[in-house]
Amino acid sequence: QNSKVPEARGQAEQIVQQAEAYKARAIAEARGEAARFTSIYEQYRVAPSITRERMFLETMERVLGPMNKIIIEGRNGQGAQPFISIPPELLRRQNPPANSSAQ
Repeated sequence: QNSKVPEARGQAEQIVQQAEAYKARAIAEARGEAARFTSIYEQYRVAPSITRERMFLETMERVLGPMNKIIIEGRNGQGAQPFISIPPELLRRQNPPANSSAQ
């Protein structure tokens, strides 16, 4: 029984430390989100239409980015083609600037 009391106190201390760490993380995350919101709001106050457009484009990029896309040409949808996205860094590696080889 004598060993159970210190063991229980140790477990209790560990639980308290974990709770305090969680609290600190939650507060830091909330402060970060609030700061981000305030920043976006300030941008919106200065230029509402530009901020709205940027937020829309960022959302579409995040939502549609990982999806497979198909481009449909024409009104009847006869010209459907898969859209292949090539990362810009890959394009730069394959096509170095023209002036770099001349030097």
